[in-house]
Amino acid sequence: MSNILLLMSGSIACEKASGLIPVFRDRGDCVRVILTQSASYFVSSSKLLELGADAVFTDTFAQNEEMQHIDLGHWADTIVIAPASANSINKLAAGIADDMLTTTLLAAYSLNKPTLIAPAMNSRMLAHPATQASMKILQSWGYQLLETAYGELACGEVGRGRLLEVEQLLVAIDAIKEKLARRTANTKDRVLITVGGTREAIDSVRYIGNRSSGKTASMIADHLSAAGYAVTALCAASAQKPALAEVITFVSFEDLAEQLKQQLSSENFVAVIHPAAVSDYSIEALLGADNQPLSTTGGKLSSENSLLIQLTPNPKLLGQLRAWSKNTEIKVVGFKLTDSRDTQVQRQAVDKLLSQDSIDAVVHNDLSEITEEQHSFHFYTKASTNTSAYNGAAELSTGLQQWMEKSL
Repeated sequence: MSNILLLMSGSIACEKASGLIPVFRDRGDCVRVILTQSASYFVSSSKLLELGADAVFTDTFAQNEEMQHIDLGHWADTIVIAPASANSINKLAAGIADDMLTTTLLAAYSLNKPTLIAPAMNSRMLAHPATQASMKILQSWGYQLLETAYGELACGEVGRGRLLEVEQLLVAIDAIKEKLARRTANTKDRVLITVGGTREAIDSVRYIGNRSSGKTASMIADHLSAAGYAVTALCAASAQKPALAEVITFVSFEDLAEQLKQQLSSENFVAVIHPAAVSDYSIEALLGADNQPLSTTGGKLSSENSLLIQLTPNPKLLGQLRAWSKNTEIKVVGFKLTDSRDTQVQRQAVDKLLSQDSIDAVVHNDLSEITEEQHSFHFYTKASTNTSAYNGAAELSTGLQQWMEKSL
């Protein structure tokens, strides 16, 4: 027996989706329903209660129910949005919370509950760029998007956009629940990811660092966590932290190297993804105007005197990850940032990494492709001479998951 939260948004397919309730009840499940105002034009609360729903919620501010949009997420074992209209899908992707459905879903996100979205709409609404982009965003956040059926639509047109039949919905829901439950219970499906940039201390307040924010790695970590992987994120202290993964912080190259060794040697990870911007150099010595070593034990160095910083190269961590790993079959994904518009130079840098036996795949981007509006990635593997291109971290997250599903 499990607790199922069924969310219904405005669509003529509400009547079809309501057929899920008696089936769930016959299987011993408890069902609670959230009905949007638009959905109430197609199916009534009383009808849903007659079908076996334990309770139906329609108003975020109903008396004595003000906290249900928080409590229902904790109560549910599985969340199903059926039917999911174009309006609800686009609002969710934009983070809008203006009704019982959207506020409940936003509040439930970090609870890591399996959440399935079954779209239903006119085929042109489904094909609209906003809807397609929103669905990709929701997938990248770990929501499970179901297909739509092809056939005659409510408007009389023929095309894709019909809600799946009840039997099809049940098969899809059960398959995804089983898959996520199996992965959560399987300790082999652990993933290690590095997030953000290292900082090499000059004194108690100054450091040598880089511009990495950790946003891309953090999104990948949350996407894989929501998909059911047990993710450990080694995060720079200053980086954006993932919401769903286990977080362990580091500061310097030495910190990160030590954490990588410790985690990989003690836990059975199936994959390690290494986007962290690791400093190529550490500070070997600080010299004053007289070329004599300066001590930083006193805290902050005076800014009135000359300072010479001697750097020493750091060893490359990427090539050592498999050697440190308890799992000798671990998949290793490296990241390569180049600063050249010459595609031949870019590819040579990627091929140099892929030539190492200890690396399975490389995510590449170039500074020329990074703007505030766009961040492009290219994904290379040993197994294919072709490259996959992704526009943004959300698409990359989905692509990495799909590659892992095939490779592990």
